Amino acid sequence: MKDFLIKLIDKKEICENTFTFTFDISNIDYHFKAGQYAHFTISEPVTKDKKGHSRPLSIASSPDNRSSLMIAARNGSSVFINNLSSLPIGSQIYISKPSGSLYLKDMNSDLVFIAGGIGITPVRSIVEKAIRDNSEQKIFLFYSNKKESNAAFLDEFKQWAEENKNFILVPFINDTENIKWEYEFGNIDQKVLKKYLNVLKDKIYYVIGPPLMVDSIENLLREAGVAEEKIFMEKFK
Repeated sequence: MKDFLIKLIDKKEICENTFTFTFDISNIDYHFKAGQYAHFTISEPVTKDKKGHSRPLSIASSPDNRSSLMIAARNGSSVFINNLSSLPIGSQIYISKPSGSLYLKDMNSDLVFIAGGIGITPVRSIVEKAIRDNSEQKIFLFYSNKKESNAAFLDEFKQWAEENKNFILVPFINDTENIKWEYEFGNIDQKVLKKYLNVLKDKIYYVIGPPLMVDSIENLLREAGVAEEKIFMEKFK
């Protein structure tokens, strides 16, 4: 999986315990579709990882950016991520060719993204691409987190929703003590989806997040009569 050598040029904390890692790809011919992932390999990790030193990670940036590529991860979520976080700026790691089928399949129907936690990373790539293209396709994003401070890229999504009337952001948190929160509380269910979507059957759905959330949303959509071929899923452990 060692196809391309890339250099770490930036890393920063974007929300509670969540970091972005940006790599220079200006010297390689790297092409991917918004929503895809790649395998990243650390040649000289600080800590030995029994699961190996390569992991699949979703690309969070738009493929239109030909000079750099960004990923995001929760610090402390694995030995690999700890090793990635410990790399100094200027370090080089390997990236494989892109993989995955979570890119857009249908450009004629409204798109509905339902994401939980760090599962938001491929969605960011797709939404940024749509915003850059001034897409007229309607895109809904239902984005669930335990609390506001866990919501990666939330400010960017808010800005994009203001810039493009076809992008509708519906964030959720479980922290009911957040009195300044202006959006939804609790879990995503059929009732709240109908509140924003009205008719569920005629949309294309992308469900990304923890396995239990993905399974729950899939069952919810199937019960609402959404056809199997209109539901695309990816589970983030």
